[in-house]
Amino acid sequence: MKTSMNWLRQYTDIPHDNEVFQQKMIMTGTAVESIQDLGAEIDGVVVGLVHSCLRHENSDHLHVCQVDVGEDKLLQIVCGAPNVKEGILVPTAIVGAKLPGGFDIKQSTIRGVESSGMLCSATELDVPVELYPSVGEAGLLIFNEDYPLGSDVKPIFGFDDSLVDVEVLANRPDCLSVWGLAREAAAVLDLPFKLPQLQYREDDDDSIDRHVKISVQNSELCPRYAGRVVKNVRIGSSPLWLRRYLHTAGMRSINNIVDITNFVMLETGHPMHAFDLDQVKGQEIIVRQSQANEKITTLDGKQHNLSGSELLICDQEGAIGLAGIMGGLDSEIEQTTQTLLFECAAFDRSNTRLTARALGIRTEASSRFERGVNPQTVLTALDRACHLVEALGAGEIVSGIIDIYPHPLRHSAIAVSVSRISQRAGVDIGQDEMVSILERLHFDVSKEGEGLQVTAPDFRQDVEQEADICEEVLRLAGYDRIPSTLMKGEAMQGFDSQNRIWQQKLARILNGLGYDEIINYSFFGQKQLDSLGLNQDDARHNTLHIRNPLGEDTTLMRSSLAPAMLKTLALNMQRSNETAKLYEFGTIFDAGSQTQEGLFAERSSLCLGCYGKEESFYTLRDTVISLLLQEGISYSITAYRENYLHPGRSAAITAGDMILARVGEVHPKTALVYEMDKKAYLAELDLEAIQDAAVPMAKIKELPRMPAVSRDVALVLENSQELLPVMEAIRRAGGALLEDINLFDVYRGAQLDEGKKSAAFSLVFRAMDRSLEEKEIAKLMDKVKRSVKVQFGADVRS
Repeated sequence: MKTSMNWLRQYTDIPHDNEVFQQKMIMTGTAVESIQDLGAEIDGVVVGLVHSCLRHENSDHLHVCQVDVGEDKLLQIVCGAPNVKEGILVPTAIVGAKLPGGFDIKQSTIRGVESSGMLCSATELDVPVELYPSVGEAGLLIFNEDYPLGSDVKPIFGFDDSLVDVEVLANRPDCLSVWGLAREAAAVLDLPFKLPQLQYREDDDDSIDRHVKISVQNSELCPRYAGRVVKNVRIGSSPLWLRRYLHTAGMRSINNIVDITNFVMLETGHPMHAFDLDQVKGQEIIVRQSQANEKITTLDGKQHNLSGSELLICDQEGAIGLAGIMGGLDSEIEQTTQTLLFECAAFDRSNTRLTARALGIRTEASSRFERGVNPQTVLTALDRACHLVEALGAGEIVSGIIDIYPHPLRHSAIAVSVSRISQRAGVDIGQDEMVSILERLHFDVSKEGEGLQVTAPDFRQDVEQEADICEEVLRLAGYDRIPSTLMKGEAMQGFDSQNRIWQQKLARILNGLGYDEIINYSFFGQKQLDSLGLNQDDARHNTLHIRNPLGEDTTLMRSSLAPAMLKTLALNMQRSNETAKLYEFGTIFDAGSQTQEGLFAERSSLCLGCYGKEESFYTLRDTVISLLLQEGISYSITAYRENYLHPGRSAAITAGDMILARVGEVHPKTALVYEMDKKAYLAELDLEAIQDAAVPMAKIKELPRMPAVSRDVALVLENSQELLPVMEAIRRAGGALLEDINLFDVYRGAQLDEGKKSAAFSLVFRAMDRSLEEKEIAKLMDKVKRSVKVQFGADVRS
């Protein structure tokens, strides 16, 4: 929040310089970010009267002026402004003056005539147009009021002031106001805090009931609503002092009535709104929730469709304002306004925040209601507005007030222990000192034995328990009173969990196999999920929806790692990378299952993806198998259908009834969706299932001493025959001496009958205790050939 130091000094006499004030406020918990001297770049500019104005003999646009700057001192100044003339009051920079931008005024000669200063425009002084009328760069700033000649112009423009920028914490909404900051400063500096006398006359011959009727249909969302009526309204510009204060707070002057509502909001912290009662249909205000698909056009000219949860200010025909956020266009204050209603209310902070976020509206009013506005200050804010109306001559106050406040809030007394507060704070603070500190903070305090009975003021809604009282006492007593002590205790050494260590081991294996790790977001969009072509009953459709997603691609918590891996592989292809081998550890989410604590189920998963000349279904399968073998898992490979994998080139790797991994070539249709121009291969591993199936290492197997013997065999099979069952049959027939089996070639061509294919396998035999003889190997090969002949009708290709 930004405000004027002079504005603060109206309510407490801050005697310290800006740096001391800033330090004291910071040390008591109020974050004063900066204090800017508004007149730091201006010096030596005074009020001058143009005594005479003659044309320059050597110029067609310059004038030679005699300027009276007081104390019977006339300065000769050459001026080129088109609006310079005799008899005007203007800001005059004398020799030695300093102007914004580092510009120094010096004695000079302009076309043969001595010039002892400069007459200034608003632009040259950095005076905003909305703050003071001027003609901009084309001419001088001419004062409309009388000021003593030779007097400094800084107080006129508010440049004798400082701009205070305060970061207000979420639990201190009372400090989002001039009164709140001044009250806090008075407590910190132990100074009296004074409020203005809010006196004004009311027209006793008129009554508010003749002008407006107010009803509140939802007191939970609107715990208090009050209004006052002003008649014979006179719309005009605000005085300079009011425009100046609004300008320092970053607000633009509109007219005297709107400026009063903004001024009261900044000063009291309580937002207000003014309705043109002639535009309020039926002269009735109704506070209610919106209806689904109801519409409202706000003051900024934008139309909003409502959902039914928003709180509205309505008349008999429809909405005329979004409660706590922005007024409606149809009831705004205009030059023709004759009678108005000042609204001051307290609205529910959560509803205001959700409505403002949903509609994309952020205003000074909404920011205050979102943090919490004190219902008790409603009437004070209205009184301040009425006081200003009378002071500015902007209208007449109608007698009476409508105040709907069915459930008044009351602070309960909190019993606190003096000794416990001292112990908790680590500082010896006596009972009398605590009473003094709390009374400076406007708490109601009474002694009760060795303790205190403390009641928080209405504006301190954040104080609920003894710990809050302790904080208030300590911050004003001074954090520097806490004695310095050496740190005690033992520092705990960080460590990785067993699951993290296990994943790091898998990552090292994959890195050694040439894979690179990728990390994607934990969410995706419905479009990415649909790209997998899953069946309707697939559990991966049980997704968690994000309430406030960043975009369409981040609306769901991921139920599979496959879409992100496919997208990354496609991106590498589009960047002309010839090959890629990638892996990603991640969590997948299942909204259809819940934990014992009632939370949605999460499972750890690992996804592998690759493409390139050297990559195939078999290389990826072998990578997965190498990971499983590291865990001592006995596995089986079976055919498996996954809609986004090729139906003839995909498999599941299982252990018992558990599917440990799914591996295969990406389906051509899926590849087309992701615009892949190369064959890609994908594997998904269920890490939790792998951990369940893992077998602890019982003993280390010694390296073989005997040589291995390899034999190749080519089998002619039906074209439709899957090869995984054939490999399993060969493994069973080879028995314990068959150490390994690999498929190294598949052939289809003219040398084979139609509907046939040739699959070539490499078989490795080894005995641990002896060298195998040729007759043993021949016997095993015959057994293998008979087995595949019986089971699959396979012929050995010569």
